[in-house]
Amino acid sequence: MKSQGTLLLLLIAGGSLIYSASRQPRYDMPHTRTQTEHPDSSMRMAKAGYAAQHDIALPRFTADSMARRVDRLMAKALDDVASGQDVIRFVCKRPAEVGPVPSLDAVDAWLRATPDSHADPYLLDNLHRAAQQGNWLAKVQVFLALNGQRAPDDTTAFRTITLMEWMQEHRIGALYAAVGETMGASGGRHAEHKTAVSSLDIYAAMHHNYPSQYKVGRELLRSGDARQVDVGRRMLDCAARALPVYGEMYGEDVLAARG
Repeated sequence: MKSQGTLLLLLIAGGSLIYSASRQPRYDMPHTRTQTEHPDSSMRMAKAGYAAQHDIALPRFTADSMARRVDRLMAKALDDVASGQDVIRFVCKRPAEVGPVPSLDAVDAWLRATPDSHADPYLLDNLHRAAQQGNWLAKVQVFLALNGQRAPDDTTAFRTITLMEWMQEHRIGALYAAVGETMGASGGRHAEHKTAVSSLDIYAAMHHNYPSQYKVGRELLRSGDARQVDVGRRMLDCAARALPVYGEMYGEDVLAARG
C-alpha cells in the first residue's frame, strides 16, 4: 500500500510547474504565436536565460527533505478535510472575494480553449502573467494545466511543492480535488469510484473550487434532503457565476435545478 506521502509525490512528480508567484523574479516571455514553439520549452528557456543572466542561485535540497515536506503537507491537508464536511455551511464566493484576480480574462480564455490551450504559447504566456500579477485562480490553473507532465528538473519540483504549500495554507480547494484525483488514479485505500463524490471533493467545493461545486452540487440535488438540495442549487449557481466560461459549461444544469 502506498503511503500518503508517496501518493502526493505522484502528484508532484507529474507536475511540470514553473511557479510564478509574485515573490519570484519576473521575466518577459514571447508574445507571438508560433507553430513550432512548444510552451514547456519556451518557459524553460526563459527561466534558464533569466537565471544565467542574473546569476540566480537555484535551491539545493535532498529527496529526503522534499519527502518530509510532502508528508507534512499531506498530513495538514487530510486534517483540513476531516474538519470541513458540513455542506450546510457552504458560502458562495466569487473569485474576487477569495483573493486577487488581476487579468481574470486570461484565465477565462485559457479555460475556454481547453484542451487546445495547453499547446498554445500565447494563452500560456497570458496565464503566467496573470499568475505573476498575483491572480490566485491563474496560479491554480498553471498548476492544474501542467499536472500530468514529467517535471523537467529538481527546481521545478521544489517550486511545485512551494506552490502546493501555499495552496494548503490558504485552503485553496483545487489542491484537495487534485489530491483526490491522484488517489483515485493510484488505487490507494482512499480511492473511490471516479464518479463518486469523495470527502476531498466536498472540501474542495466548500473552498471555492468551482468544478467541485458543480460535481458536489449535482449529487446533493439527488440527496432527498431539502436542506442539502438547497445547498446543491446554490453550489451549481455559484459555479456557473464564477467565470463566463463556467456559465456556459454549467448554465443548463443551473436552470434545470431551478425548475
